[in-house]
Amino acid sequence: MKIKRSKSLSPEPSSSKDTKRIKFEETTNLDRVTSPNILEFSDDVLLNILKYLYPQDLMAVSLCCHRLAQLTQDRTLWRKVDFRTKPMFLNDLNRYMKFLQPITMSLAIHGNFHGKCSALTQRFFENVKTLCNQLKELIIEEYYINGDKCLILSNCQWFTPHSLLVISKIPKLKELRLNSCHRLGECVAYASLATRFGFKTLEILDLRDTALGDSEVGCFSSTKTLTHLYLECPSTLRNEEHLEIMQQQQRQVLQLPIFEDNNLAQFLIEDVFAFDNNGFQRCLISDRAICALGSDSCDRKVINSSPQGMIILQENRRISNNPNLKILVVRNYPRVTNSSLIHLALNASRLEYLDVTGTSVTKDGIESFKSQKTNVKVVSSFDET
Repeated sequence: MKIKRSKSLSPEPSSSKDTKRIKFEETTNLDRVTSPNILEFSDDVLLNILKYLYPQDLMAVSLCCHRLAQLTQDRTLWRKVDFRTKPMFLNDLNRYMKFLQPITMSLAIHGNFHGKCSALTQRFFENVKTLCNQLKELIIEEYYINGDKCLILSNCQWFTPHSLLVISKIPKLKELRLNSCHRLGECVAYASLATRFGFKTLEILDLRDTALGDSEVGCFSSTKTLTHLYLECPSTLRNEEHLEIMQQQQRQVLQLPIFEDNNLAQFLIEDVFAFDNNGFQRCLISDRAICALGSDSCDRKVINSSPQGMIILQENRRISNNPNLKILVVRNYPRVTNSSLIHLALNASRLEYLDVTGTSVTKDGIESFKSQKTNVKVVSSFDET
């Protein structure tokens, strides 16, 4: 038989429930004092924290409350915007457009060719142009560009020569305007590859105020769909003081040292400037580029070759390079002469408009061209004002 122990009558120990509850409440109060709410910080402190977040994180923070939504739209946070932390669909990208500011100087986006990423449309670029009117850098990675009708990059400071290869792959591009793209200079290799394998539907090409020369313009002679071509010499190359400085620099570079040696033959050149300056002269379009447009090329094939060394060639076959050229503007190029007029009169059968203002064509050359091409409207420096 078990004996039931009586309940102890001794007082409870000091570590009772009430005492523990008091200590827990005291600890909780201390935690509240040492851990303030983030919204208790000032706007300057919060902006200093937000500047370390990626744009996608700023978007998430803006959904927390009204105050954070206002702070995340502060223009200092959107001066340089980089969305390349992860691929972004076009619909998601449009949601971020409201955060872009006129002060935005750089914008970088990254898509996904292998996913279901939509193509960038003309409306997207128009929105970027409107919202970021001081934009200097635009980085687009792994996005399709929907440029079926036209692509206008006028006065674009980030456009470089190798970009021609990318643009030439747009399958249905009809209009391309690169006027005042001052970084577009010597690019014979890029222009040759782009015109040979791309620009299959290009009709309108604007290259005014660029530093392209004969070789680059001549590459577009293989673009058979071309109907409008605009060329104009940059104002910096038309400045007489600028040209004089370049001429002086060229003379200094080409000054040859004098050697007195009976075994050394020297050839003294009276006019040192007779040499073509690779940096200046090649930027000026001449008759060579114009004569490459609308020209007929000879293509003869070998029919038979006898063992005696005789080669029988096929009869000449004429191929017209630019049969559709309708409008040609060539302004302020001093190396364009009457030779270009003679060539265009013979080969540009569909030409409707010609502007040769500021070139070296003569009044007699203009009159002769008009007599042969009565249906072509000609604009020149000899027009009456």
